Amino acid sequence: MQALAKQRKWLSLAAVNIGNFAPPFDTGVMSLILPTISIGLKAPVTLVLWVPIESLVLTAAFQPIFGRFSDGHGRRRYFLLGLVLFSIFAYLSGNSQTIYELFIYRFFQSLGGAFILSNGRALIADAFEGRQRGFALGTHISTIYVAQTVGVAITGSIVTVTASVGWRYVFYAEAAVAAIAFPVSLIVLRESSRNLKVRTDWLGAIFFAGGLGPGIVALTAYSNQLSNISFYFQQFSVPFLGLFLPTLYVSIPTVYIVVVGLASTALFVLRESTARQPLLDFHTFRTNTLFRSTNLSVLFVYMAHYGTLILLSFYLEIIKEVNPLTAGLVLTVEPLTVTIFALFGGWIASRTPSREPAVAGLVIVTFSLLLLSTTGVATPITTVAFLIAMLGAGVGIFAPSNTNANLGSVPPGDRATANGILGMMRSTGQSVSLAIGSALIGLYLFGKHLSGAFRPDQFMAAIDLYFVVGAALAAVAIFFAFRGREAREPTRPPG
Repeated sequence: MQALAKQRKWLSLAAVNIGNFAPPFDTGVMSLILPTISIGLKAPVTLVLWVPIESLVLTAAFQPIFGRFSDGHGRRRYFLLGLVLFSIFAYLSGNSQTIYELFIYRFFQSLGGAFILSNGRALIADAFEGRQRGFALGTHISTIYVAQTVGVAITGSIVTVTASVGWRYVFYAEAAVAAIAFPVSLIVLRESSRNLKVRTDWLGAIFFAGGLGPGIVALTAYSNQLSNISFYFQQFSVPFLGLFLPTLYVSIPTVYIVVVGLASTALFVLRESTARQPLLDFHTFRTNTLFRSTNLSVLFVYMAHYGTLILLSFYLEIIKEVNPLTAGLVLTVEPLTVTIFALFGGWIASRTPSREPAVAGLVIVTFSLLLLSTTGVATPITTVAFLIAMLGAGVGIFAPSNTNANLGSVPPGDRATANGILGMMRSTGQSVSLAIGSALIGLYLFGKHLSGAFRPDQFMAAIDLYFVVGAALAAVAIFFAFRGREAREPTRPPG
């Protein structure tokens, strides 16, 4: 029986890793595919940028609420639901004929991804205890970055072959991964215990999305000196919903978006301060030092570096004038290095509850971003590859130790909720990172005192400043990780 139980938990780890391959695979895809989607769907780049941002905002808002809901109603079933939603709507995303169809399909695909991500690590934590959990989480994080690596590599290959049709097959590949994971997870995974007394703060999630989304829109709009956000829907069609509109023009004053964002943020704070079981428990953040430390570290480290691959893809293709395949191969260095060092970080996390490995990883991230800020037009591609490898090494060492500490800081029954909040912080940081990059490029290329024509030196100045800001944010992450370094995983009864 013990041998069977031991075999089952490793099979469960494999099933969760296969399922969790799909959302980060999509992340890797987004690093290179946006220019191709812009060409294929005849959509402006400023609009196409919202293909990944939409997903990040929804994941940030709903991953913690899906985690709490799954804690109460069963993690396995909603992990499976996530796989179904992701697979179906990734396929439909590949069939999109307009950018607006793609936005609608991506909405539901992102909800599926949020269900997958909110339950995956909690299911692993359910299956493993003690030192083995740190190693299991290390393999899980490695899988995530392998998926990103494969996503970047496949996208670069397809985009090089064709810029008009090939991008659709990338979404079909995402759908296939989730579809393959479903029967494996259905057979192998065990359902978690249920707690129907857990309440789900759906209103809090909506207020959070209402604050984060408009905030990012306003940041990017003002940096590009847009007083209005305008959309021109020409032959707007969503065949899946039977919706067809010939022409529709919408223009929203940016100040209205700011007001909606501020009001939603205020309502979110009020809601979370008064709800009996809030989406984001401020009391837990105040009283649980380790939980607070791990979440804030993730928030700031992803704010610091997430936009790196997307900005460097433009740098490689526009400034260095390399083809998408070569750019993809260079950019795979970062997730591949994370993959390798996450295994090493997981091995360390399995042997010590200390936060020192997380702090060390963040120090490496900070120095790599500072060095990336010296990148220029004449910088050799090999130097860029080395620096993003250094960045990946830091993230790989940091992530398993931080995740293990986070899930170990709460009772077993709250693991999906804790993982959801950790994912919320990660996705929020990713969204803000993209917004910072977009804002800086807008300021440098289209500011009042600069000409509207593209100039490589201005573009490089924007990227270099992005890395300086990133290094400062990574230093803040070090501060929070350092503050929580002495916290230890609480002792739990076996079983």
